[in-house]
Formats: sequence, C-alpha cells, structure tokens
Amino acid sequence: MIPGSEEWLADRRKGVTSTDIPAILGISPWKSEADVALDKLGVAPDEPDAETARRWRLGHALEPVVRAEEIVEHGFDLRRVNRTIVSSRDPILRTSLDFERIGERTIVEVKTSTSRGDWRHGLPEYVEAQVQWQMGVARYPRAHVAALLDGRTLQCYDVDADPVTFAGLVAIAHDFWRRLPDGPFSESKASVRRRYPLDDGTEIDADPETVEAVQRLVETKHDIALLSDLRERLETAIQTRMGPATVLRAPGYRVTWRATKDRREADYKGLATEALGIIADPIMIDGLTEKYTTTKPGVRRFVVSKEDTSDTDHIAD
Repeated sequence: MIPGSEEWLADRRKGVTSTDIPAILGISPWKSEADVALDKLGVAPDEPDAETARRWRLGHALEPVVRAEEIVEHGFDLRRVNRTIVSSRDPILRTSLDFERIGERTIVEVKTSTSRGDWRHGLPEYVEAQVQWQMGVARYPRAHVAALLDGRTLQCYDVDADPVTFAGLVAIAHDFWRRLPDGPFSESKASVRRRYPLDDGTEIDADPETVEAVQRLVETKHDIALLSDLRERLETAIQTRMGPATVLRAPGYRVTWRATKDRREADYKGLATEALGIIADPIMIDGLTEKYTTTKPGVRRFVVSKEDTSDTDHIAD
C-alpha cells in the first residue's frame, strides 16, 4: 500500500503501529494517547494540520537524499518497503517500514529534523520505542536509524532488537486496545487545546480531583514565580561581576555573555502608513486596507483567580 493513501490509513486503524507506540507511552512530541484513540475510532480528521502536513512533505522529500548518503557512508543499498506488516501471532500488532538493507536483515528508519535538540543526547526515546516495535512486529534482528539534522548532518544509530522491551510494549498496546472505545486516555496540553478550541459559555463545578489540581496549580505557579525572581537576581549578580567581559570561568562552568550581530529589520508598519499617506484617493485606501485585513480566530485564555477577595491571584496562560 502507498503510505498516506486512504487504503493505508484505513488499514492502520485496525491495530497499533510503530508511530502509535510513542504516543501511547506519553513520549511522543507530536501526539497524545487520546489523539491515537480518536484516530482508531475514526473520529479524528483525516487531514493533518498545516504544520504536520508540511513536516510530512519535507520528510518524504528528503528521504532519497538520506538514502543516497547511507549508500555512500555504509555501502549498503536500500530497498523501500511499501507494505504494512501484520504479526501472524497477533493481528493488532502492525508496522510500516521506510527501507531495509539489501542482503542484510536490517530495518533502516529515516528521520529528518530542523534542529538537533531532540538528538543532542543520543537516540531520542520515542524513536527507540518506534524501532523496537518495528523489529518486534516485523521480526528483524536489528535496525539502523539515519537522521538528517539541520539539513546537513547525518547522524546514525544502530539498535538491536530487545525481546523483553518488545514484550512490555505489546502489553501496553493491548491495554490501550482494551480501553477502546471508552478510555480513559492520557492527554497533552496541545491535544486538549486542539480538541476544545472554543468555549460554550457554560459553568461547571469542580469535582474533588479537579479542586486539588487547581490548588496545586496555584501553588506551583507561586513557586515558579519565586524561582524566576531568584534566577533573575543570580543572573544580575553574575552579569554585574562580568561587566564588559565576554567569558567568565568558574570551577566546572563556563559563562558567556556575548552580543549578537547587528541585523537589519524593515518597519513594514511605518512603510505601509507612509505609502497610504501618498495615495490621495480614500476609496483606494479603504480597498487596500480591506484587501489585506484578515480575521484571526479567537483563542481560549486559561485563567485561575481567587473569588470573593480583593487580593486576587491571577494566572493566565
């Protein structure tokens, strides 16, 4: 099946895939367990948001580049795997692969990233979970992860199949599948906001669990404010000691306080104001203003405040 096709998407809903596992574990940067559940139930929209769609397009477009570099660096030709692999022992265990090495039973998983943040300390946990699932379902002994970072650096990792880890992942997948369709499912901040972008004007009473969550949130915000104040005072003390110096050395630490390069910025608002002032026809001005005016949807602001007191703790997010 062609990845991304309707047939491919429908087949993925029949079980748990390698991209589902990090989300079910709660370690995916992109999706929550609740997102996966909605997708399996056919409730989630088939069309991804613009940012996700762009990330997919760029990732697929760069795969041939990584493949060519892999051949040069490691001497293995790669074969694309255009099929979904279903475990013969357990049909809810499914996976799709990017490539496999010709002449060697090794999965090649291609990743692309615009930053090195996730990869600074080695293979990210969510990628390791994904390839362990791939190896377990497809019954491959090893996987090779080729990550193109910043569009210029190829970082590679070899991972051996771990049957114990895979058995644990299978147990977690079965627990998730058992909870379909009633849940509960863990959420992320982003997934909740995607699901409830607008409010309906109603008021509800908090249950005991939510009351505790609100109280802990207020206390946590207060602690963060104190720590933020402490951080500012410590940074001020260090900067005062450094003065015009660029580098400060301390046992086990190196502190830099370096100016960035100057950059040119256009004042487009001022440019537009002056340009409109040159135009004498008010009808033309109104037409241009209307043409370049857009309505942005409102956002929900999350605010916690104390009731019946003049001393209000105001927390906005």
